[in-house]
Amino acid sequence: MSLYLFSTLILSVIFLLVFNSWWTDGAPFTTHLTGLLIVSCVLFTLLLMTALAPILARQNMGRMQARMRSLNWEHEVSSRLSSPAAVVENHTVVFANQAFLNELGMAGMSDQIVGMPLTNVIYPGDHQLLASQLASIDTPAQEDSTLRLLCLDGTVLPSKLSLSPMGHGTTHQRLLLQFSLILSGPATGVRFNEQFNYHLLINRLEDVVFELHRANRLSFLNPSWETLLDYSIEESLGKSLIDFIHPEDKPLAIARLDSIARGKRLRCNEQIRLIKRNGEPCWVNIRARSSAMAENEGASVLGTLTDITEARQVEASLRSNRHSLSSLINNVPCMIYRRKADQGLNFEFVSDGCLTLTGYGAHELISSPVLSFKKLLHPDDRLVWETAREQLVQQHALQAVYRLYSRNGSYQWVLEHGNGIYASTGELLAVEGFITAIGHDHANTAQTFMQLQQQLEH
Repeated sequence: MSLYLFSTLILSVIFLLVFNSWWTDGAPFTTHLTGLLIVSCVLFTLLLMTALAPILARQNMGRMQARMRSLNWEHEVSSRLSSPAAVVENHTVVFANQAFLNELGMAGMSDQIVGMPLTNVIYPGDHQLLASQLASIDTPAQEDSTLRLLCLDGTVLPSKLSLSPMGHGTTHQRLLLQFSLILSGPATGVRFNEQFNYHLLINRLEDVVFELHRANRLSFLNPSWETLLDYSIEESLGKSLIDFIHPEDKPLAIARLDSIARGKRLRCNEQIRLIKRNGEPCWVNIRARSSAMAENEGASVLGTLTDITEARQVEASLRSNRHSLSSLINNVPCMIYRRKADQGLNFEFVSDGCLTLTGYGAHELISSPVLSFKKLLHPDDRLVWETAREQLVQQHALQAVYRLYSRNGSYQWVLEHGNGIYASTGELLAVEGFITAIGHDHANTAQTFMQLQQQLEH
């Protein structure tokens, strides 16, 4: 009503100003009478607004206080619920508790969800089901409906949703919305005996069995967790698994687990480090998968943690031993090799001593098709080496003296000693041994080396 009075006053003043611009002393009597009526209307409106303003203010204040008392009571009820809950008025969210915000991935964003239509957090395919549930809100025997909620990141959460009236006699009925997540669908395949003690089986496993809810919070752990990290289960539940992961491995773990929770990835299998209570790291193999039953459905993450610290230490020790062995082989002043038993006698492995002996690097002798071992032999010594190779075929050790070509275009005399690698049928598969330099191809030494060559041949 105050709005109507104020509008009447404004229009009267405007009309008075316009009429005053037309009024003159020689105007007819009717004009003077009209002006008098307008002035009287303005004065009457002012007096009426002055008289009614306190009454209207008290009425508005009473309605506002009643509304605030009602809303505060409803907010108090919904905020104290541990389950996700919200107050809905006229299909609009007017309040949401912290559990509701956490499940939808909107923690700390209550100002954005308040005033939002309820349909914005419901999967579009379930809008019709929501409308039917709202239409039958007063039905006494109404059951919870299975609806899909939309999270901030676009994932879908299947849940049991219930709507209950709050208060009576209001113009716009307010409803209390509550939901509980459906973390997995009905089991399929082999059915377990109901009397089977699978809890005992899980508790006896050496691997850690875990379950993660939203924000990677731990919701289940078996006793192996205490054995692995020395943290009790009670103090660990509710915390994020990321808090126990080594800082260098956190980005990888977050990327994998978040993608599984959002339905973007089905499973993961990674090796990461956890931090024990005493600060020491331990390596684990984390295997995780989603409990979702449909694509792009947000759900909990189930998985296991297997302690592989000892295996990683053995692996590191082996790497160190291989490095030491490789360093030892490469520092020996000769070429240690493994060679195929094919026509080209190609190398599978050569040590760094090949660079001093031939002038070619190991990668050149292994990968280059034009640098087969036969092409490095002196033409006059190929028959000698073939004779020595026959000793390998007969499962004797290889000993030969011959000339080997170098990158600089010269030949030098070398001594080779090798042994064959044979199949179970006696077939020659490969040759392993070493080649060492014994002199350059000079006229004064050639005769001596040829005599040694003949003696080894016989």
